Amino acid sequence: MMTSETKGAKKMWIMLLGFSLITLSVTGCGTANPSQASDPQENASVSKTTLNIAIFSGPEADDIAKLAPEFEKQTGIHINFVKLSYDDLFSKELVSASSRVGTYDLFFMDDPWMPTFAGGGYLYPLSTFHYTPTGFMKGAVQVDLWPPSPPYNAPVGTTGPQRYYGVPVTGNVLTLFYNTKMLKDAGIHANPGQLTWADINKLAQASYHPTEGQYGFVLRGDGGNDSVADFSPILWAFGGDYFNKNWTSALSTPQALAALKEWLLLYHQGPSGQTSFGANQVGAYMQQGKTAAALVWPSGWAPEMPSDVKVTLVPGNYVGGHVRQAPEVGVWSLGIPKNAPHPQQAFEFLKWISAEQQQMQYAKDGLDVPTLESVITNPALDAKWPYYTVVERSFKIGHMRPRTPAWPEVETVLGTEIVQAEEGKVTPQQALSSAAQQINQYMKEHHLSQ
Repeated sequence: MMTSETKGAKKMWIMLLGFSLITLSVTGCGTANPSQASDPQENASVSKTTLNIAIFSGPEADDIAKLAPEFEKQTGIHINFVKLSYDDLFSKELVSASSRVGTYDLFFMDDPWMPTFAGGGYLYPLSTFHYTPTGFMKGAVQVDLWPPSPPYNAPVGTTGPQRYYGVPVTGNVLTLFYNTKMLKDAGIHANPGQLTWADINKLAQASYHPTEGQYGFVLRGDGGNDSVADFSPILWAFGGDYFNKNWTSALSTPQALAALKEWLLLYHQGPSGQTSFGANQVGAYMQQGKTAAALVWPSGWAPEMPSDVKVTLVPGNYVGGHVRQAPEVGVWSLGIPKNAPHPQQAFEFLKWISAEQQQMQYAKDGLDVPTLESVITNPALDAKWPYYTVVERSFKIGHMRPRTPAWPEVETVLGTEIVQAEEGKVTPQQALSSAAQQINQYMKEHHLSQ
């Protein structure tokens, strides 16, 4: 069930999406009216500047924030981090971006928000600062390209040159955490890097002992972004997708139905009350040995796990003789809004925090995942944090979420229907049919489908 906070954020997003879509239709390539943008060179030499940066109040940004005093020492520019919940971060950034003068100098953005912020013309292309991101993992830096590269579809009416609108600073990608003892006890001898959902079903059923407080699999079952993020690797592995080429919903398909049935099978191998479970509950169950496996974003959690919990690629399905695995990319990027009060100083921080020296610094404790290829593949770091190797492999086959400004609406609609199916109020087929109908109506009303 959505919290009142989530409902409020959704209302704010719907109200502002209309404005951003108008901007998108006018600008095409994501270039806002220059008269509304700050001159990036203006006041570039001002000292004692304070940069206000909106960031996520989660582990994905914790180590980045810790480095700010060093930047201030080197430059005299003060950094003020405004920590916000996931929903508040998106809605407040959109409010700021839509204002004449922005509240924030830098946006910390989840990658599916790029169609709204870059596509809506709210961000400076980094070419404005004569800068091109280099050395980053290809699967990470691609989230900051707009329009997106094939095979990803761009929103209807998107035109113009492809440019970078941010840099990836935290390289999250969804992974499988599993208990090695429980895997062995279940008699599963497959390569952990190529587990299938059939293997996971066997593991979950063999490990499900609720009277002993032990469960087979734990899901983020609370709807919205949480549930849809966990659902994506299952949907893609079963050959399904969220949209067709013309941006109509692809959820009313046999592949999507098979994926949701798999979700519900796993859901029933977990504890009661999963409809209220988010990332913290899932991570805690893994950490405490209460579940055999779970899908987990590794940032913040991987270093905190006991020795019998390992990290590997998300499970897949056999398709054409090989296992199809589809990790969901969850990159967090920094971008500079066009109405930022101090765009040039914001760029200096963006460039500094994403440089190798800083990435090495925050990669040492394993909490924030680096995005530079040279750091994620550093032998000393990989020996200390073996899950970095899993992350790097995952990015090579990772999937981005659909590149549409309607994605927050999709998460809300589908997440709500998943919860209804979990509670047995609707069948899996009814849940997907209802979600597809609502999504199609929304896409049509906002001129986002063909």
